[in-house]
Amino acid sequence: MKLADGLFLESCREVATKYPGIKYNEIIVDNCCMQLVSKPEQFDVMVTPNLYGNLVANTAAGIAGGTGVMPGGNVGADHAIFEQGASAGNVGNDKLLEQKTANPVALLLSSAMMLRHLQFPSFADRLETAVKRVISESHYRTKDLGGTSTTQEVVDAVIGALD
Repeated sequence: MKLADGLFLESCREVATKYPGIKYNEIIVDNCCMQLVSKPEQFDVMVTPNLYGNLVANTAAGIAGGTGVMPGGNVGADHAIFEQGASAGNVGNDKLLEQKTANPVALLLSSAMMLRHLQFPSFADRLETAVKRVISESHYRTKDLGGTSTTQEVVDAVIGALD
């Protein structure tokens, strides 16, 4: 890890010199997570290797309401992947699958991120607005958000809220 972390930091430092107008900071991941909890407003964009990104994303998901509401995207020069942004508590949770109660919000919001990336901002806005409306009305929420709805019921409610 020391070699990989060193190469990552070296690369970041090199790229940072090319963009002097962008503030560049380094922080150890455990302190980063603590700072994220205590003063989240100090962060704007984070660049991390995969392992540390997972730790930070799971911490952020806890702040935002859980892994079920955290969208995510990995964008490169030629390709992009959009997915649920945090995984703690969901990966390998057969109970959610069996009961059909996994929260679809993260995937729906990730879909909106993808639409925006593909230059369809009006569709992305419609989807985000529908998701926010369904959550705020509180009629259709999965168990992790204090409700009793199934995954499909939440998806159907979002579809019904699209305008």
